[in-house]
Order: sequence, then structure tokens, then C-alpha cells
Amino acid sequence: MRHFKLNLLAGLTIIFVGCSDGNDDPPLGPPKPNFSAQISFGDSLSDVGTYRVGTVADLGGGQYTINSSNGTPTNWTELTAPKFGLPAPCAAMTGLDGDPLQGFSVPATPHPGCTGYAQGGARVTDLVGPGNKSLGGANATLGQLTVPVVTQIVNHLATTSGGTFSGTEVVFVMAGANDAFIQAELVKAGSKSSVDAISAMVSAANELAGLVKTQLIDKGAKYVVVINVPDISSTPQVTSIVDLNARREAKNLFDSLISAYNVVLITKLNIDLPNSPNLLVIDAFTLSKDQVANPTTYGFTNVTHTACDLTVPGPNPLGSSLVCNASNLITGEDTSTYMFADTVHPTPYNHSLFAGYVLQQMASKGWYNNL
Repeated sequence: MRHFKLNLLAGLTIIFVGCSDGNDDPPLGPPKPNFSAQISFGDSLSDVGTYRVGTVADLGGGQYTINSSNGTPTNWTELTAPKFGLPAPCAAMTGLDGDPLQGFSVPATPHPGCTGYAQGGARVTDLVGPGNKSLGGANATLGQLTVPVVTQIVNHLATTSGGTFSGTEVVFVMAGANDAFIQAELVKAGSKSSVDAISAMVSAANELAGLVKTQLIDKGAKYVVVINVPDISSTPQVTSIVDLNARREAKNLFDSLISAYNVVLITKLNIDLPNSPNLLVIDAFTLSKDQVANPTTYGFTNVTHTACDLTVPGPNPLGSSLVCNASNLITGEDTSTYMFADTVHPTPYNHSLFAGYVLQQMASKGWYNNL
């Protein structure tokens, strides 16, 4: 753990010196190698604006964090791209499939040249993730597209020559959290046992590892960064549960789901791609867990509450960071160094720390020159 913290602090130096101000300043050193593009597959943690349309856009939202009103980067992938000398990433698809009467029905539209494929609610291979209208209720109102990672990759390869990667792109993959949320809800509803839910997470991890090998690296990707699932049990979604027994049950369930997923994901990658020079695995779980345990080390002033006022009805019609911005933060507090925007999603400050850590890990791999 001591070695881990030293590495992380090196990453923080990178981000505070060069990224946190949001300017597209030149990299601290020339990228190594010279990436031709940054491609991201995954979920809301990497989504750069899939749902910034209709009412969501009118409310000043579009990303799962504290949204900027002036174009300042808020997502970690928006902070890494300029460090590689690349333009800010844009969403490969935008749209919503929700209630047209409330402005949440906007046709899904692909955006050629944009390579931010990650979508809020996306799972590894299942079509129905959190926010998808098929789940009913508030999900049907918003109608997130939740295109899974397997299809995100297919969509990208369809735009390339010969359905392959050139080998000069950096490819980010971060998914699995929404599989855990769905499985947890099924267990809570009594429609699935915890054993079956864990088995489903194992399957999802095997599927993602298989995609990394067969659809990314075997198809020519030479710089693939796979990020595991952060520690959901330490988020306000779990820690704010008032009933102690319910909180304990939720924590134990998420610990089991995420542990099973992360262990199998890394194990499968190591088996299929032993000592691969084309693969870098980043441990977001250990990082996020340590941030909650040692907040001052990372500059956090609050790791238990949300920066966004999620009151519904009230300042936040969706009760989500998707439409959170400077106009509906909690009052009377400086939220600039909070860890969480809503009950699970990072603030821009937290995103900046993670961007720095990713760059530091890439530098250790020889994929980024931070000198």
C-alpha cells in the first residue's frame, strides 16, 4: 500500500501541474508513443455527453458529474486527451429514448469522427442497463440508450478500414458497475439469489476480458487500458442508508459482486494475455477505497455527502448528477473538492485525480512521457 500511495502522488503531480485547470495546454512531454486517437468504451464514468440532448441539455446537464457551463473539461477522458496532443473527445452517439412529453425523446444519432463511445447505464453485453426504458418507472421517463460495450466496439470497428485498429490509438475500457447495480436490484427485489448474482458478475467479467482479447488486441489495438470497477460499497448510495442492517447487507452484497467481477476480469486477462505489451490494467477499486479511507491525502474535503442537491421535486428534476451544475449544488458549502457529485458519480475534482493516476500508470508502462 505504501508503494501504491507513492505512485499515486506522482500521478497527482501530473494532474495538478498540467490538467486540473482544464486548458488545452501542450503535454508536459511528448506523448510516447504518438497516439493518433483516444477511444473510450464503457459507461457513465467515461461518458462525455451521450445524453446532452433535449431536456437534459436544456437543464444544463449531459455528463454524470457537476456539469460545466463554459466547456471546461469535467470527465477524466477529457483531461487525458489533450495530454496526448489530441482534441477533446466527443460522444460517438447522442440521443434519448424516453418520454417525448417531457423532452426525453431524441433520435439516436451517430457522430462520425467522435470516439467517446461510453454511455451512461451501459453494461458489458446486456442491452438493458440502469436508465433504460425497458426497466419502467423513472427509467422509462429518461430512456437512456445503454448501448453495451460489446456493441460500442462493433460500432467503432464498422467505421475503420477492414474492421481493425491501426495500432496507434489509445483505447480505454471501463465497465461492469452497471452490471453490479442491476444484479443488486434483482437480489433486493427477491428475484435472484446473491449466489446467482455473483455468477452473473463472473460471466460479465469473462465476457469483457474476451472482448479485450478478441475484439481489441487481436484486431490490432496495441495500447489498451482496462480499468476495473471502483469500490461501490464506499459510495453514498450505500453509506447513506439509514437502517444499519440494510446498509450492512448492501455493503456485503456490493463487496461480493465487485470482488468477484474484478478478480475474474484480471485473472482472465492474465490467462488470455500473459505479460502482454499491449495491455495495461488499472486498479480503480483500490484507488477509490483508499481515497475514502484517507481523504486528506488526496485533497478531498468530503467523501460522504453529494456535492449536488438531488432533491426531487426541487432543484434537480432527475435526482441525478446528469443534470447537476453550478445552479443546483448544495448550499452553504464549498463543493469543489468533494469526492462525489451524486450518490455514485465523481466530481470534476475526483475525475482530475483519476486522470492523473491513469497518466502516471501509462508513464510507468512507457506509454506516456511525463518528464
